[in-house]
Amino acid sequence: MNRTSALLLMSLVACAPDLRIDHPFDGTGQCVDPATAQQVDCSLVPLVFVRRQGETREMIVDATNKESKVYVDLDTGREMKTEEAFSTNGWDLAFKRFEITANGGSSNPEGQVRVAVLEGTSFESLTRAPVGGYQQDAAESVFTAVNGGWYYYDLGTHKLTTKDELYVVQTSDGAYFKLRMGSYYDASGTPARISLSYAPVSAP
Repeated sequence: MNRTSALLLMSLVACAPDLRIDHPFDGTGQCVDPATAQQVDCSLVPLVFVRRQGETREMIVDATNKESKVYVDLDTGREMKTEEAFSTNGWDLAFKRFEITANGGSSNPEGQVRVAVLEGTSFESLTRAPVGGYQQDAAESVFTAVNGGWYYYDLGTHKLTTKDELYVVQTSDGAYFKLRMGSYYDASGTPARISLSYAPVSAP
């Protein structure tokens, strides 16, 4: 291999979209408490925080743990501890860093959660769930596989930006929610503190 080919190969490897977990994804160790908007130690912030604004719920999920998932029940708007999530099969979505999985298909063959990705429809205008277009997780989760995933990844900065995608989730209880991702970072720049908005919609 000549020098030019070697340099080109090194350049491609260096720019690979690895979503590295060492830098800058470890952040500062400080988080913003959603309830007070004050900067606090991340260990003091709940893993799942929900604020209601009318029918819309604003959720923040602390998905910073590199080893374990945070299981969320959209129907009740709360975290489910791992034991409860699997003993009741009542979880809907699970978060770990930039990975989002749904309770169905390859993520859990016994799960009934389905997800539809809508194009050309705004969060505000959708009031009824679509009749079709629902999928369950396969080799990749619906949130990763459809339309290239739920985020853009900047190779230069190794930072993640969420896409303006609209999802409809049929939950483990059979309810329907529209869902829109917010930011991967909290107000202090801590990564994997994911914000999202969701609200109930009528059945098809």
